[in-house]
Formats: sequence, structure tokens, C-alpha cells
Amino acid sequence: YNITQEVVSILVAFDRHDEWLSKTISIRPPSGTMLLYNRKSVHYRKDGYHWKKRKDGKTTREDHMKLKVQGQEFIYGCYVHSAILPTFHRRCYWLLQVSAVMVVACCYCCCIIHHHCYHLQNPNIVLVHYLNLP
Repeated sequence: YNITQEVVSILVAFDRHDEWLSKTISIRPPSGTMLLYNRKSVHYRKDGYHWKKRKDGKTTREDHMKLKVQGQEFIYGCYVHSAILPTFHRRCYWLLQVSAVMVVACCYCCCIIHHHCYHLQNPNIVLVHYLNLP
């Protein structure tokens, strides 16, 4: 899986790499796939997988956390677990700082950034990481 600095480097560099941005959702991407989405135009959570539900059986059970970069809360994390394969997970990350572009980064899988770059990014940038840990 990606460490915090790797997640940050992907999320702050997406605007320099148009080829990273996916315009359509990938259905059931294999473990190891990394994708970037604009979450205002792509429903990236509709990926075709069955995720564990809350006790009410209606909504997906998600674990939430905030990750720190250089001692500051900088990344929001949201984790879900497969309802079928207990070792398979989806991890979504986005920056907490405000910026001008809304992008989702999706990473499906089995650098320190200079401080002046932080304020240029959008808090809606999301990294979704599919991980199978046997």
C-alpha cells in the first residue's frame, strides 16, 4: 500500500498529468490498479464490488481517519472492506486543504512535498486504493 507521502505526491501532482485522470468508472478493477477521478463527474464508489454494510444493511460501513504530513492533518482517509473476500479493501484519500480543482485519485492494488504546494490543491482530490492483503 502507499505511504502518506506517496499519497500526497500523487494528489498534488495530478494537474501536471492529464493522462492520469479517468473520465469513466472502472468496474471491478483488479488489485494493483491506480486511477484518478474527478469526483464531481464520476461516481467512483460504484465500482461493482460488494462492500460490508452497516448494521442497518443499507449503507456501506466505512472507517474514517485523518493522516498527518509534517505534523499537520493533511489527508482524509476512508476505508471499506469486501463483503466477500475479507482481505480485500478499498481505501479513499483526499486532501484536506482547499484548492481550485476537484479530482478523485483511485488506486486499486493486492516524497515529501514542499509546503508552498499544499494550498494549491483541492480537498476533493481522492485516492481510492484497492488492496488485497492475504
